[in-house]
Amino acid sequence: MEETSQVHVLMPEPMTVDMVQYDFEQYALEHGIPDTKDPLPYRKAGSVFATGEEAEPVMTSAKHDPRLRTVVCRHWLRDLCMKGAACEFLHQYDLSKMPLCRHGDRCKVKDCPFRHISEADRLECVFYSQGFCIHGTFCRYKHVRRDRSDLPAVADFTLGLSQMQAGKDGVTARRPAPKPNEFFKVSLCKHFQQGTCPFGDGCHFAHGEHELKKFPRKGEEEGAGTDENGELSETMFGNQETTTMDYYQGGAVGGGKPTPILEPEQASFFIVRAATQRDLAISTTKGEWYAQRRHAEQLNEAYKSGRRQVMIFFTVSDSLHIQGAALMTSMATYQETMDTNVMNDDDDGTKGDPFCYRFKCEWYRTVELMISTAVEAAPDLLLPTSSTHYCLDMTSKTGEALMKAVWNSPLVTLYESWTGTQDPPADDAILSDFRAPPPEEMEWPTTPGPGFIFGCNSQTMDECLGRGIFGLPAHMKRAASGIAPGSTIFLFNVTDRLMFGIFEALTPCTMNIDPTAFSKNPKATSSPFPLQIRVRVSLECPPVEDTDPILNDILRTRTDGRIGPLTHAQSQALSSILANQCGAMQYMLEYQQGVQAGDTSVIAPPIALPPRKIKAPSIR
Repeated sequence: MEETSQVHVLMPEPMTVDMVQYDFEQYALEHGIPDTKDPLPYRKAGSVFATGEEAEPVMTSAKHDPRLRTVVCRHWLRDLCMKGAACEFLHQYDLSKMPLCRHGDRCKVKDCPFRHISEADRLECVFYSQGFCIHGTFCRYKHVRRDRSDLPAVADFTLGLSQMQAGKDGVTARRPAPKPNEFFKVSLCKHFQQGTCPFGDGCHFAHGEHELKKFPRKGEEEGAGTDENGELSETMFGNQETTTMDYYQGGAVGGGKPTPILEPEQASFFIVRAATQRDLAISTTKGEWYAQRRHAEQLNEAYKSGRRQVMIFFTVSDSLHIQGAALMTSMATYQETMDTNVMNDDDDGTKGDPFCYRFKCEWYRTVELMISTAVEAAPDLLLPTSSTHYCLDMTSKTGEALMKAVWNSPLVTLYESWTGTQDPPADDAILSDFRAPPPEEMEWPTTPGPGFIFGCNSQTMDECLGRGIFGLPAHMKRAASGIAPGSTIFLFNVTDRLMFGIFEALTPCTMNIDPTAFSKNPKATSSPFPLQIRVRVSLECPPVEDTDPILNDILRTRTDGRIGPLTHAQSQALSSILANQCGAMQYMLEYQQGVQAGDTSVIAPPIALPPRKIKAPSIR
C-alpha cells in the first residue's frame, strides 16, 4: 500500500511598503533618465471662457514664453521640485527673483527669503471685486471687501483675464503695449468705461471722447468688419470718410456731366415737387416732365424770354432731400390725353388744373442731397409744398448756390432693380444709362428718403431685438445724421452674414439711449456702441443671405462693408426682396388688384408676417 504524501501550503507574508517596486526604478538606476528633445514640454489649456476649438488644451513648449525662469521655483527651495530640467521656474537662489510672499507685509517669519510688498502697492483682484476668487487668501492680488450692494448683479470674470495679462505678481506691467498703428485711439476703451484700465496711458483705445480720432482710410485691405471668428468689431463699420459721409455733408465732386450753366445770372432756376421717386426715375429714361398749366406758363415765359437756360431741381414729397437737376430743352405744350378734366374737391391747389403740360428735359445730375445741407448752401431757398405750389422759382444767387451743392454731391441711382431682370448700370454710366421700373413692376412701399444698415453679431442680435435698440460707434455720428423717425432700417448679422428686416426707426440717432446696451457692465455710463436708435418691426421677413447676387447688385456701391447709409432706391429694393420672400408682396399685389376692380371685401395686407420662406414667382 502506497503512502500518501501530504503537501503543506505556506500562507504568504503580509505585504509591506518595502516590498513594493515599480518597473521604471531599476531601469532608471541602470540607464538613467533619458533626455527629451524638448526639456520644457507642458500642457497649456485654453481659457475657461473659450468655446469650441479654442477651449481644447494644446501641447506647446514653454521655451518661447517670456516669463520662462524669471521667478525662483518655490518647490526647488524646499528640494521638492520633481520636474528637474523641465521646470519652467528658476532653479537658482537669486533674491532679486524670489516669488512674492503669500503673507505680504503681514509676514512674521524671520529672515523670510520671499519678496514682500505693502498692501498699498498691490493691485486689486478683479475676480474678487466681481464676487469670488478661487485663490482665496493665497491670491497675489489685494482683496478689498465691499458691501453686497456695491457688487455687480452679474459677475464678469473676463475682466480678470486682462489683469492677468497686464500685471505680474500684482505689481509691475507684464508686457509693454504694442507699437501704435493706424487704429490708435479710434474707439473707446471698454475697461476705462467700466472704471479702470490696466494699461493706463499706454492703452491704444481712447480714454474719453476727447481722445477719439478719425477712423483710418482703408487701402487695399478688404474683408474688414469681422475678425477671423466672425465676431463684431469696430472695423466692421468701414471707412465713412470715403464712402457714405459725402451723402450728408456734400463731399468732393462726384464726376458725371459738368454743369451746363456757365453764366448763372443769365439763367432761370426752379424747384419742382414730385410725388414719388418712381416718377423721377421714369422721367430720366423718357426725358420729359408734366406740369400744371399755371406752372407751365411760368416755365415757358422763362424759357422764351431770352434766358434760354432753365435749370430745374427736383425734390420728392416728404423725403427731405433733393434728388437731382435737369435742364429744360423745350416749351411746355398741352397734352389732351393727359387732361383728366376731373374736378378735385380737395383744397390742395390742383382743383381743375391737371398735370397735362409736357416739356422735354435733359437730366444732368441724380443725387440725394439733404435739405438741411441745401439750406446751408442757399439760405434763401424755399421749398414747394402741396398746400402752396408744386413749382417755385428762385433768384439767380440762390440757384447758383444750390447748383454748386448739387454738383458737389455724389451721384446715385434713382432706381434699383430687385427682380434681377435688369443689370445695374456701370459706375461711369449712371447719367447715360438711366434705369426705371417697368410699369407692371411693384415695389414695397417705404418712407421717402434714405435708409440705414446697422450691424450685430450672433451674441448681440438677441439684445438688439429684445431692447428694440440698434447701436453704432461714435465716429459714425455724421453718417447716421440722415436717420429720422420713419426711416427704413435693416440689421446685418456679421457672424452669419445674413440681412434682416424690415425695421422702422422710431427716433433719430441719439447718444446713449441706454448706456448699458451691448455692455457686460450693468453700471456702465456709456455703451460700447453709444450712437443708438429705437426701432420697431415694420415687416417680419426671413433674412437674405449675403451671397445673394441681387443683394450684391443693389449694394455694389458699399465697397467697405455692409454697415452704413443707403439711398432710397437701395432701401426700397432691399425691402422688396425681403417682402417677396415671405409672401407679403403677393398680398400687396392681390390687394391692389382688388381695389382697382372695386372689390370692397378685399383684405389689406397684415402689418407683420411670420418669418417663412416660400417659393413664389418674382413679381414683374
